[in-house]
Amino acid sequence: MASLPPSETTAWRAVVRVLRSPLDAIGCAAFPSNCRICNFPLLQISSSPVCADCWSDLPEQSKNQLCTICGEHLGWGDLRLRGNETQSICAMCERVRPAFEQAVAYGVYEGTLRALIHLLKYEHVAPVADALGELLAGAVMNLRDLPDAITVVPVPLHASKQRERSFNQTVLLAEAAVRALRHDRPTMQIEFAAHAMERLRSTPSQSGLTPRQRRMNLRGVFSVREPKRVAGQTVLLIDDIYTTGATARECTRTLLQAGAAAVYVATLARSQREGVAMWDSFVPKHAIPARPADPISSSSAELSGGTYATC
Repeated sequence: MASLPPSETTAWRAVVRVLRSPLDAIGCAAFPSNCRICNFPLLQISSSPVCADCWSDLPEQSKNQLCTICGEHLGWGDLRLRGNETQSICAMCERVRPAFEQAVAYGVYEGTLRALIHLLKYEHVAPVADALGELLAGAVMNLRDLPDAITVVPVPLHASKQRERSFNQTVLLAEAAVRALRHDRPTMQIEFAAHAMERLRSTPSQSGLTPRQRRMNLRGVFSVREPKRVAGQTVLLIDDIYTTGATARECTRTLLQAGAAAVYVATLARSQREGVAMWDSFVPKHAIPARPADPISSSSAELSGGTYATC
């Protein structure tokens, strides 16, 4: 069918907007609901229970004063003089440089971004993953020297945890990010290896653990179940949150042992030093909790879908 002239297309869109407004009003009246972030009434029909104001309240993390390797926020004491150049490298990367090439994140793990991740991760509202994955794709574009040919690997959940949630939120974010990258950068050759890695055992939650406890908690946890998918490849490791880097470092070590040529890391959010430092003040330094036996969930959480009103 022949396309409409620009003038007629504009007029048609205006008609659609006029017709849509009464339908939105009727839908919101018939199925009233509130934004799951700010709790204000939703004014339009959508698959995501989040209002436009909350979606617009997602500032990108400033690229200034970040470690050029791991993305940690830097102070003046973290600047390192190398020859005639000053490199922005944090103290941790200076002492023990990560095996990955670079880690980037879209935003700081706080405010609305933190609430949206919790909505996806703990309240199982899967539709928000699409928009969050597009933000994640934007962060991927900030990686230095990332080749066009990459293999995308999401951080895996243990089977028991995935049965409990009914999905892996990192896989959903990675799928959405890959779609966005293929659309925005059609020259990229992206292989999506959703199940290339596996988690060998269930571990206590990382939340509330010190950096050292996190490293101990994850030691030997990951394995590459599809080594042919990563051997000789540049791997883009995807996760929802980068906190101390323990997960990224352990996954990178595992991928490189399986033959990956290089590993880059991209996450939706980054917990900066100020937040992580509080745990060292309040969490006791004794050994991490004993690992429980792998639980077998008798019920499976529903993958949240449906239609919501949104403004």
